[in-house]
Amino acid sequence: MKYVESTLLPGERIVCEGHPCFWAMGPRFTLSLLLMVWGVLIGTVGTSPFAAVGFFVAGLGLFGASLLAWWTTEFAVTNKRVVAKFGALRRHTVELTLAKIESVRVEQSLIGRMFDYGSLVIGGGGLIATPIPGIANPHEFRRMVFLAQAAEEPVPLRLVA
Repeated sequence: MKYVESTLLPGERIVCEGHPCFWAMGPRFTLSLLLMVWGVLIGTVGTSPFAAVGFFVAGLGLFGASLLAWWTTEFAVTNKRVVAKFGALRRHTVELTLAKIESVRVEQSLIGRMFDYGSLVIGGGGLIATPIPGIANPHEFRRMVFLAQAAEEPVPLRLVA
């Protein structure tokens, strides 16, 4: 069972849910692929099989950790709150009630704009500005937060890139 589904309050329903954009994890995946390729190159051309295995295993481990981080991260907007859960072994959650949210800012890099991902920075009501990174289609996610605040009936949406 997903974290968000397991923590729903009575009368609460999910309006929008998703995982981080795959492109937001790009630097970690790129580094892991480079380490694996470097390990293969050292193994085929070089004279140090231990270094080759070390680089390849390090790249494979980083790839697995990145995939696990992507898989275990959840974002959701319910009719009562915004929830973000990060991590599998060490869990970090952000849960903000809709009534306390006054501002939702979208931050995108140039690459984030090209691949349509970014971070939401949520603030208001004495809350410290809370960033939620790596959201696919962050403008639509922000719109769903505002629709849920306005108590309109948005169409349930699943954001996965």
